Amino acid sequence: MNLRRAHADDAPRLAALAQWVWLDSYAQSGVHAGVLPYLAASFSEGAFRHLLADPDRALWVHEHEGHLQALAQLRRGATAPVAARATVELERLYVAPPCTGQGQGVHLLKAARATWPADGLWLTVWAGNTGAQRFYAREGGVVKGETDFILDGQAHRNFVYAWECA
Repeated sequence: MNLRRAHADDAPRLAALAQWVWLDSYAQSGVHAGVLPYLAASFSEGAFRHLLADPDRALWVHEHEGHLQALAQLRRGATAPVAARATVELERLYVAPPCTGQGQGVHLLKAARATWPADGLWLTVWAGNTGAQRFYAREGGVVKGETDFILDGQAHRNFVYAWECA
């Protein structure tokens, strides 16, 4: 397996992987028309090219034999929605469904925490994603509070986890 920083040539595969994981995780009743604008804006090839060009963003990928299996997307200078000193947001840590439980998430989380270590790390996790909650707690994340993710006018409860700066 190969853990590395993503580059512009990865944008099409990043878009496909992100859509796949997001739909697998959150479209439990199928694909509702209300999520299409979010998917188009967040998970397009162009969106990933834009992220890759931003110096305050970092994207890490796990690749195996030419197959992109997981990604971690970071944003530096992000203020957590609750009291936390950490200023780097782990916006996404996505592992392809057939690849979960193989260590990619652990490697990506370590890379994310090491990217800007003096700034600390925070993220939000949907309240319905108990597997991710167990993973982040096992990896030392501490729940700092709650926030809502608004999608198509509906609030979705999320927990805020953080690894504080040194």
